[in-house]
Amino acid sequence: MSAVVFPKATPEVGRDGDGGRDGDVVRRWIGFELAGQLYGVPILAVQEVLATAEIEPVPGTAHEVLGVINLRGQIVTVIDLRLRLGLSASASAAGPLVVFDGPSETLAARVDRVTHVRRIPDPAIKPAPRSGGAPCAAVLGIVTRDAELMTLLDVPALMR
Repeated sequence: MSAVVFPKATPEVGRDGDGGRDGDVVRRWIGFELAGQLYGVPILAVQEVLATAEIEPVPGTAHEVLGVINLRGQIVTVIDLRLRLGLSASASAAGPLVVFDGPSETLAARVDRVTHVRRIPDPAIKPAPRSGGAPCAAVLGIVTRDAELMTLLDVPALMR
């Protein structure tokens, strides 16, 4: 099991080049792909990213639960983030795991590919669009940069 551990950091104050104004609060987000779309979660909610892990299935769990992993002696539930967000299942059974550090539990989510860490000023985040109803509870907002659209997710909502 190989891992990249992200240090816990506090939000920064923006400066030229961040895409915002001097003095804006700037946070770091981990970007990843699901079904060809770009998503992001706050880096402060991520414990680590695992390139691979052996997932042990658990019978009788919800359809988005892939099973559990043993992460240095801690049993961690693994979900398929595509299914949790209502996207189609992946044809591949492989993909990196993003491990979220929640207040009461740790949860790992399989994604298609981790892409980058990006600094995003808070004012650059736009509300999620409403199309005939409320947006998904797990969507914090949308950000665009260079014609690239990234949907930002609320980790505590994903963990419910």
